[in-house]
Amino acid sequence: MIKLVIIADDLTGALDTGVQFSKKNISTIVTADLNFNTEEISKDADVIVIDTESRHISAVEAKKRVKSVLSKFDKKKIKFFYKKTDSTLRGNIGSEIEGFMEGLDINEVSFIPAFPLSKRTVKDGILYVNDVKLSETQFAMDILNPVTDSFIPNIINKQSNINVEIKDINTDFPSKIDKEKNIYIFDSQNMEDMENIGKILYDKNKLNYTIGNAGFAEILTHYIKTDTKKEDIILEDNKVLFVCGSVNITSLKQCKYAEKTGYCSDTLNFNDIILENYKNSDNYINTKEYFKEKINNNNKFLLKTSDSEDVIKKAIEYTEKNSISMENLTSNIANSTGQLVSDLIKEQNIRNMIVFGGDTLIGILKNIECQYIIPVSEIFPGVVFTKAVGKETAINVITKAGGFGEENIIERINEFLEKHSI
Repeated sequence: MIKLVIIADDLTGALDTGVQFSKKNISTIVTADLNFNTEEISKDADVIVIDTESRHISAVEAKKRVKSVLSKFDKKKIKFFYKKTDSTLRGNIGSEIEGFMEGLDINEVSFIPAFPLSKRTVKDGILYVNDVKLSETQFAMDILNPVTDSFIPNIINKQSNINVEIKDINTDFPSKIDKEKNIYIFDSQNMEDMENIGKILYDKNKLNYTIGNAGFAEILTHYIKTDTKKEDIILEDNKVLFVCGSVNITSLKQCKYAEKTGYCSDTLNFNDIILENYKNSDNYINTKEYFKEKINNNNKFLLKTSDSEDVIKKAIEYTEKNSISMENLTSNIANSTGQLVSDLIKEQNIRNMIVFGGDTLIGILKNIECQYIIPVSEIFPGVVFTKAVGKETAINVITKAGGFGEENIIERINEFLEKHSI
């Protein structure tokens, strides 16, 4: 029986949130299929995570998707609902919160935006990343969703007219007689703060409807009871395909480090992967055969969509010259990469993958006709071991959002894989 429904706006976020429950032996399923059958996916899961894939679409459509997902569930039978947001507040934050509140028919909701274990903290309503104001970090230059403000109420109010209040967790909530809609934001500097917020919200019967990222999701695990048996991680071979579709500077540095540790690497041709129908192009077959040989000759292979931040400049120039939106261009890149990787998976019998970048991940999973994903273990904060189950195949996929992790993250992932190999 479903105990918690989580709505995320991208797939890596859905996974790093869902795994907070899996690692506590709480049965969890993640899906990006908005046409999911509620009865079917809820048979064996306590927690359902739905990726609306709405970070890069219009605010109106994002709100619509959130409400549509909520309409599929019986609100009276499910105790907890959680709106997962990006830890750096990219995307349609305000409009999706509106959709969340309208879909649940609620007038107030608590928002806990911190993620202390990943060095996201909130003080006086301002989000800090590694002790630097959000607007002064690399996320202010995000190619699709630049965040140029650090004060969370301002970010929300750009997309919503709902009242936003910075609230002290130790003060009383307004009476329910007040029909005005309110979003309450809570500061948090560390895990002790997060745990205290969770306890007080629970004691005040205010934990049923909350907003946050994987950080506060971990706190919610304390209030979900289950008897699920933990799934063992066993890898049947040591061949690993590493696909990096992220242009985040953190991910690019991690790729360079991976190359130093033994990963053979190569980069897709930008002019190929921007095509809407790359699979039908003249270069596709030759490119596929080229990478098949690379994978055959290397147990650890890194396939990149870009090898430098210069691709951002290329992308901007291309959109301006060809009158195409950046959203459509990145969608083409994700789908083209997904088509190629999907063929490589099938033809090379690949069973283990590492994927950096949410758009790339969704492109791959769509092309292997993935039905659902089971988050199994959180290797490190923001790095998740999952099983992706498709119609014809099931593969192990380790995912990471672009901005997470230290430079040597691949070395640490490899140590994890070696530990669990037969």
